Amino acid sequence: MKFTSTKYPELVVHDLCVTFVDGEAEVTDKATSDALKALPPEIGVRAAGGRPPKTPDDN
Repeated sequence: MKFTSTKYPELVVHDLCVTFVDGEAEVTDKATSDALKALPPEIGVRAAGGRPPKTPDDN
């Protein structure tokens, strides 16, 4: 899933190992996606679409 960070385009979320480049980050892990969605709106991170690919554990 793609995420955008409009307020901080070079944001690094160390706890989740996510780095935004030019305001965009691609996340393939569902737990990480859920954690990014739960960030406070003041940070300016939002889901931009797409779904992470299924893994064998998803069955």
